[in-house]
Amino acid sequence: MGIESAFPQVLWTIGGVPIKDSVFFTWLIIAVLLVFSALAFRKFSAEKPATWQLAIEYGIEYVESLITDTIGRTLPQTVPYLATMLLYIGLANILGLFPAMRSPTRDINTTAALSIVSFISTQYYGAQHRGIKKQFLSVFEPVALMFPLNLISIISRVMSMALRLFGNVIAGEIVGLTIFSLVPVFVPLVFYLLSMITGLLQALVFTVLTIAFIADAMKLDE
Repeated sequence: MGIESAFPQVLWTIGGVPIKDSVFFTWLIIAVLLVFSALAFRKFSAEKPATWQLAIEYGIEYVESLITDTIGRTLPQTVPYLATMLLYIGLANILGLFPAMRSPTRDINTTAALSIVSFISTQYYGAQHRGIKKQFLSVFEPVALMFPLNLISIISRVMSMALRLFGNVIAGEIVGLTIFSLVPVFVPLVFYLLSMITGLLQALVFTVLTIAFIADAMKLDE
């Protein structure tokens, strides 16, 4: 397995449109999460919660505490979205550690899409809290002359989030393949453990940044 396999590969071509493995594994993660969510909803029990239900509740509580620790207050309306983001990116980052699987976040297009979704969500919650007109005019705050700088700030924020996530994942993929090709099979296991921790940390960083940007868009300090 060469270093080139660290980068997205075309699996199929449908109607002249190439479908890369990053797209396939993105669909796979989404399908798994949808099926799991549907089953969890049907088997939810308030009287006798199962172990998996307690784990889900702990995860929700963790996201709530993450929001509180980041901005100093609760934002219950954002918890479902942020919990989904944290879970999806975490799974996407560590998927490549499993046999025959590849991390969709090693594709810059995937991380760019996630960054754009993050930006749209900040504007949505900002408009929900302040009103559509105020949120739209926020690019001219505090004065109209700040519009170019505010626009550059938005673009750089989206790009930095996408490149940070992509860079960490693709670097881990390349280093992992290099180590695997140079040393005995069991030696890279330590590296894979570190890669898993790094992948989960990157999902956490992306989510925390989104929380901070949502708070900024909502102008909670006003």
